[in-house]
Amino acid sequence: MDVDLLDRIVGEGEVEEISTGEPLMLTVGTATTVGAVTSARSGECEVSLKRPVCAAEGAQIAINRRVGARWRLIGVGTLK
Repeated sequence: MDVDLLDRIVGEGEVEEISTGEPLMLTVGTATTVGAVTSARSGECEVSLKRPVCAAEGAQIAINRRVGARWRLIGVGTLK
């Protein structure tokens, strides 16, 4: 997916780039699933999902990262 990260996390500070092996929570429409990043390059990444979701090419994806004990929105993605 193509990735567009936010500049800041509300109340937490700057958003760091996505790294390989990092767990992310993705929301596609009403479906939410967790996965691990298998490949991360600037502007795009691939994620291996624990529970697959069905989505059309071009679908918008909310990307959340674990910060402390909570999931925080860090950006949006577009399915390729």
